[in-house]
Order: sequence, then C-alpha cells, then structure tokens
Amino acid sequence: MSDLAIPAKEINAIVLTRWLLTPLGGWPLMKKSPSTGELFIAIILQFFCYSFILFALIPAIFHIVFREKNLSAKIALCGPVGFFMMNMLKYSAIIRHRKSIKKCIEMIETDWKKVHNDKEWNIMRKNQLIGRKLTIVCASFIYTGGMSYHTVMPFLMGSPASSEYCGDDRPLVFPGYDVLFDPLITPVYEIVYFSHCFAALIIYTITTVSCNIAASFVTHASGQIEIIVEKLNSLVGEGIGPDQKCLHKKMGDIVRHHGRVIRFTRNIETAVREICLVEVFASTIIICLLEYYCLTVEKCTKSGIKKYPVFLSEFCFQTWNESETIGIITYFLLLVSLSFNIFIFCYIGELLKEKCYEAGYSAYLIDWYRLPPNTAATLILIIANAQVPRKITAGGMLDLSLSSFLTVMKTSLVYLNLLRTAEAS
Repeated sequence: MSDLAIPAKEINAIVLTRWLLTPLGGWPLMKKSPSTGELFIAIILQFFCYSFILFALIPAIFHIVFREKNLSAKIALCGPVGFFMMNMLKYSAIIRHRKSIKKCIEMIETDWKKVHNDKEWNIMRKNQLIGRKLTIVCASFIYTGGMSYHTVMPFLMGSPASSEYCGDDRPLVFPGYDVLFDPLITPVYEIVYFSHCFAALIIYTITTVSCNIAASFVTHASGQIEIIVEKLNSLVGEGIGPDQKCLHKKMGDIVRHHGRVIRFTRNIETAVREICLVEVFASTIIICLLEYYCLTVEKCTKSGIKKYPVFLSEFCFQTWNESETIGIITYFLLLVSLSFNIFIFCYIGELLKEKCYEAGYSAYLIDWYRLPPNTAATLILIIANAQVPRKITAGGMLDLSLSSFLTVMKTSLVYLNLLRTAEAS
C-alpha cells in the first residue's frame, strides 16, 4: 500500500466523538467551517441539555439544603446530585475548551491524510482501535449501570415504600417538586419522570464523550510517537551511503514530526485538564458514597431512608422491602463503573508519559555513532524533549497515572472512614 490513499471512513478516526457530541450540541463548534444553521441548532441543543439537567438538580438541591433533616437521607441524595453536578461541569469544560478540542481534531485528520505506507497506517489504526475500545467499554458500563436501573428496574421490582414527600406507588428520580406542584398526578408524573430519564441519558453521554475525547487524543499521540520511533530505527541505514542529502531530509522530517506531536500533546492538556480535575475530585467523593451505600444498604432499608426510592439515576437509591441484595448489587455495579471510568483517565495519562519517554530512549539506543556528526547532534533535541515528557494533569495539580488511580481509591476509603465516624457521632 505504498503512496496509500486512505478512504474517508478511515480518516475519520474521531467518528465516535462526532456521534457523541452531536446530540449535546458540541460537534458544530468543533467543525472547521460550521454553517449558521448548524450553530443555531447547537445553541438550541445546549440550552435543552442544561435545562433538563437543572430541572433535575435544582429541586433536589433545595430539598437537601432546606427540607431534609435526616443526615443519612442527605448522604443518600448527595450521590446522584453530585454525579449530575460533576457531569454538568464537565459539559461546561468541553464547551469552554472547544477551540483546543477543535485543534486536536484537525491535527488528527491531517495526520491521517499524511499516511503514505502500510506500516504507519497499521500503527495509527492499532492505536485508534485502542481509543475506540476504551470508549465502548466506558459507555457499556455507564449506560447499562445507569439507564437500566433508571427506567426498567423500578417497575420490575414493584412499588416502592411510601414517603412523606413522595407517593407510595409511583417512583420519581429526584424529590422536591411537591413544593411547587403535585408530581404524582397524570400527566405531570409522566412529564417529570421522562424528563429525568432524558436528563440521565444526557449525563451518561457527557461521561462517555469526556472519556472518548481523552482516550482518542492520547492514543493518537501514542501512535504518532510510535511512527517516530520507526523512523528513527530505519534512519541508521541511510547514514552509511555517501549521499547524505536524503538522510538530512529524513532527519528534519523526524524532528518536525516530533515537534508536532509535542504541540498536539499541549493541546490535549489544555482541552482535558479541567475535565480531569472535575473527574478526579468528584469521583473520589462519589466512590466514597457508593462504598458507604454498599456497606449500609440494609441499615438504610430498615431506618426509613427507603422513603426515598426516587434515586433511580446513576446512583439510584432503590431500597424496596427485602431488596438489600438487589441494592448491594446495584451499588456495586455503579462503583465498578465509576472506578473504571477514573481508571481510564489515569491509564491514558500513564500511556502518554511512557510513550514520550520511549521517543527519547529510542533516539539514544540507535547506532547514532554511524551517522554524520551534524545529523547525530540533531538527536539531542529529541532526547532533551523526552526528558520532560508530556503529561495529562487534573487542573495542573495532579499528574494522571496509575499511581494517581491508587491515590484516588485510597482517598475515597479515608473519606469513607470519616463519613462513618461522623454518622456514628
């Protein structure tokens, strides 16, 4: 496949990003030249997304702060409310950093158009599939762990217990609407219930697209570094011949390519640093709450907190009579889902750091002494840049790596102990 002409469907390595951002009103902002109609539709979609999320959040927050007096019930509500708030902040970060995301998308498309041989195409395709698989796994966890319990399980398991704020035969997602109107009469109940379902769908899409943006960009950068390593390994053979003009040209191409990858990783950091900050901070708290729910589900069922069967979203507090086992399974699935999500962010941060080191290490290991002095000296640029590898950070405060993942999990356990101590006191 020399002088390879990549089909359009292969150039579009960010097809999942486009699919996920389109219903959120984000994709037209990432296009090179969106039409006025596309921008108008994007604004309308963003307005509806924020409206559905706030329609679920505002009554629940009001209920937690001003109406609910039971500490355990407040803790139970903080999980779903916190998850919705976390993803609304990530959505805002995506819209705010749309220019950096757009630059990354344009650079990805340009790199695919520059592919000229089988080896480079295979490297890029392999890394593209890694990013796609990470996205699919994240989506599988988040949608199955949330939407199934949000829409199906309440009706399969029967009517929830009665509540002083909610009816005893109709499950709601969040409490607080009874201050303004009766949410249990028809058709008001159906409108509120399906608006919560739609808000949850938006939230899960935001979670998935956040993971997709980070994974797709980092795996593409990893593929470009692997291509640079391949070029470095094939460079020594060119240095043996008497004509060095072609060698100098290839060396210049390697240095320019490496510089382009560094600029690309800087754009990635700008695009996702706030998303990662929200993800790390909020996930630590919510994982702590999920661990608490798993440990206290039986207690909660018997203590009257079951009067809130309304938590049928991502962290649904479903505690029907004799349903402790179902509750534990539910919380455990959601715990695994959120833990895996933060693991993906930490994994791609570790991957990017290792690949940046790999470029400099490969430049050092080749038989540079067989190259002309001027050409060999150029390798110093690559080695020097690799000594300070690019990283994915959470707001510039925490480098994302596998050790960071362990830190998040240990911190959640610390918060869990504090939470149980505060409840006991």
